[in-house]
Amino acid sequence: MVILRDGDTLPNQLPSQEKYAYNRFGKKGTRVGQAVVDILSQQQASQTVGDVLDGYGPDYARQIEECVEQNQSKYKSPFYIFVLTKKEFWANNLVRNWFIARQTPPHAFDMMEQYSNYTKTLYIVDADRGKLEIVWSLPGFDDCIAVAKNPGAYDPQLVKWIEDCFTRGLDKEKFTFDGLVASAG
Repeated sequence: MVILRDGDTLPNQLPSQEKYAYNRFGKKGTRVGQAVVDILSQQQASQTVGDVLDGYGPDYARQIEECVEQNQSKYKSPFYIFVLTKKEFWANNLVRNWFIARQTPPHAFDMMEQYSNYTKTLYIVDADRGKLEIVWSLPGFDDCIAVAKNPGAYDPQLVKWIEDCFTRGLDKEKFTFDGLVASAG
């Protein structure tokens, strides 16, 4: 997995701020696209799924913490963080996440329709008590079909979330922390 951090040295041993920096129309930034092209033009080390997940976990946790911190003053507790995750097929080991804070939970069935090629995960957050719990997580549509064809090969919780999604059992106006039982609007 490729993770770029401030101050990392990129190909040709030039600091990122020199090779990839630009100042256009008075706006400074970096050319991320060029950095990705340069990285992908080099031989990529073979990685196991475990390697990818080990590298991915700390950044995911940091990003979800930042989302909570940035939104705890905007939303009344409990609020929700909806995460869309997508593997980019044009690059090896590249996964993108979008963290979206919301006052209300999205309906899982609608999210499956709109984001069929993404993994969709919903968290409930009580910033006042410092609590964060997963409500549901659903893979892309094709993966849901694979799970439905052989449910015994997968985690029972994943199977239940998928079944609940397609029967609209996850389409709630609100969730609670006590066992994440849906409550009335």
